[in-house]
Amino acid sequence: MTKTLHIFAHGANHLEDVEHFGKNDPYAQFTFDLNDKKSFHKTAVKKNAGKNVEWNQEITIEYDPNRNHTLYVEVLDDETTADKPIGFADIPLRQVIDAPGQSFKGKFDLFNGDAKAKGTISLTLSILNPGQVAHVATSGPELRGFSQLDGDHQSRFKSLNNKEKASDLAVAAGIGAALLGAKKLHDEHKKGKGAHEQ
Repeated sequence: MTKTLHIFAHGANHLEDVEHFGKNDPYAQFTFDLNDKKSFHKTAVKKNAGKNVEWNQEITIEYDPNRNHTLYVEVLDDETTADKPIGFADIPLRQVIDAPGQSFKGKFDLFNGDAKAKGTISLTLSILNPGQVAHVATSGPELRGFSQLDGDHQSRFKSLNNKEKASDLAVAAGIGAALLGAKKLHDEHKKGKGAHEQ
């Protein structure tokens, strides 16, 4: 019998500011399998949200209680090149299974690549049987959820960070080369003009 993990992503607070200019454009993504790029389910991007964001968005993922024990969460800053990682968390689903009605509304710590807690994400996680509908309270008490660090996920997060930095360097190098080329053309034009005037 296939169950569903219903995720209501309320929002995130006190996110690390990863933008050099402007504000974070954050989105969250969720998966049970870090190695399968197609398995990630994403929220909408919130432009210029900065350090505090509200998504209020529902996501459902097929859930196998025999295989899926941890929900992997990532918050990233939307970029034109590679997206910039903001924080990640690994949420053990035992706390959802043990919750009344198998529904848990909590605030979970997010971590950066150095394993330091940086901000929180607010989620309501519900395990649903076929035909069951999630009832999400948008207000009311929010428990302190438990999130942990998985070494593989931390490595992936660092890798995303390195990829983003490399794309930033490539863009900067491209701009630098274009500026150098423009200066060279300008200098040649100036030189040619000076020779013509003599």
